[in-house]
Amino acid sequence: VCTEEESVFEGKSVILAVGVKHRTLGLPGENELIGNGISFCAVCDGDFYTGRRVCVAGGGNSALQEAVLLSEKCSEVIMLQDLDFFTGEQKLQDVLFAKPNVKAFTGVGISRFIVKDGELCGLEIEEKKSGVKRIVECDGLFVAIGLIPENEPYKALADLNEYGYFDSDERCLTRTPGIYVAGDCRSKTVRQLTTAVADGATCSHYVEEYLASLY
Repeated sequence: VCTEEESVFEGKSVILAVGVKHRTLGLPGENELIGNGISFCAVCDGDFYTGRRVCVAGGGNSALQEAVLLSEKCSEVIMLQDLDFFTGEQKLQDVLFAKPNVKAFTGVGISRFIVKDGELCGLEIEEKKSGVKRIVECDGLFVAIGLIPENEPYKALADLNEYGYFDSDERCLTRTPGIYVAGDCRSKTVRQLTTAVADGATCSHYVEEYLASLY
């Protein structure tokens, strides 16, 4: 393995556990607000917003699940979906929108962050069809609009699926002998710490078998 810093590491097997990154809105000032009003994980950061008003950007299962968790802690949860409908499972929608402290806007995009003393205090949203803008006051924004795998540099070693994830099953194998993949970067239905740890255990098993076969 040759690194960008020109270091060289020798080995007969490599496990690629390069993870994913959260898809962001791409608005000015977004990076500076991460940790100062913008979050990606309700389990991790939800407690900081207990009794406060938050927005959730997104309309799929992840966004709905985040909102359900937040609704148990926050005074109000405002869903912001750029499509005219929510794409998550109907059962999740039924649970979420039955809660009295949940409000939803569809067909809107976030056009600007409102900031005070370096922290998020509101959002400017714009209706997609009419172009009408309004200000939504909030203490935090949870962005749940998808994940981006960073597997492109390794596509010569391991096949990628249509979404850019390593196209590997529970065995964590690739088409290159000695190369294995583990964690969120792999094609899977559940991306949690427990499934990533399971991949690590699986890789160690197959790596051991592979190395033993070389001698």
